[in-house]
Amino acid sequence: MNKIIKEILVGNLLGDASIKRTLSGKSYVTFEQSTKKSDYLNYLYEIVKENGIPLKKDHVTTYSRFDERFGVTNQSLYFRTEAIEELNPLADLFLNESGKKIVPHNISEHLSERGLAHWIMDDGQRVARGGVTLCTDSFDSEEVGILREALTKNFNLITSIHNKKSKTGSVYERIYVNKDSLDSIKPTLSTHLHDSMLYKVNLDKNFKQDTEGFISDSDIISDIDIFDT
Repeated sequence: MNKIIKEILVGNLLGDASIKRTLSGKSYVTFEQSTKKSDYLNYLYEIVKENGIPLKKDHVTTYSRFDERFGVTNQSLYFRTEAIEELNPLADLFLNESGKKIVPHNISEHLSERGLAHWIMDDGQRVARGGVTLCTDSFDSEEVGILREALTKNFNLITSIHNKKSKTGSVYERIYVNKDSLDSIKPTLSTHLHDSMLYKVNLDKNFKQDTEGFISDSDIISDIDIFDT
């Protein structure tokens, strides 16, 4: 596995991608995004393919999935790699003994700026006032703390916690990256962002608000949904 694809996979695995082990001693990665992000997912499909990771199918697949956390049915796109031994080191890094995805304690040793860009494209939310929020809903407080430390250590980013309430009453911790510190790395970070994802860090000049002044994209964070701690 070359350096570029490893950095990309690390970023995506911090986001929506998942990795699984098989009984035959191999591992595979699944990538998923909403249908609104089709340009990005197809771009990701081509990157994985071009970097020599064999894919299960020669196309992206569509399906519906109900999200119990927020009581909505999402139309999603996904693709997955073949199960190969080359992915085992990432499985060892991101899976615990029971096969649950975790944040590695040494994630700072593996998270590059390219990886951060893919994490933002996968699971970042645009914040109208600046900065970006990383949706770390599937990680616990300790893991979120490890991620915040890595962001500070590797990129000198200033972060805080935003708590997201689900319809079931559960609270998820999300990482907000301070506007000024994010702005300091945007020139190089943006070189790793797909054009369709530039809006997440407020770089897309064509991104428009509707006439009521509300951002017309569900990936943009709402002050109604969060409270700071």
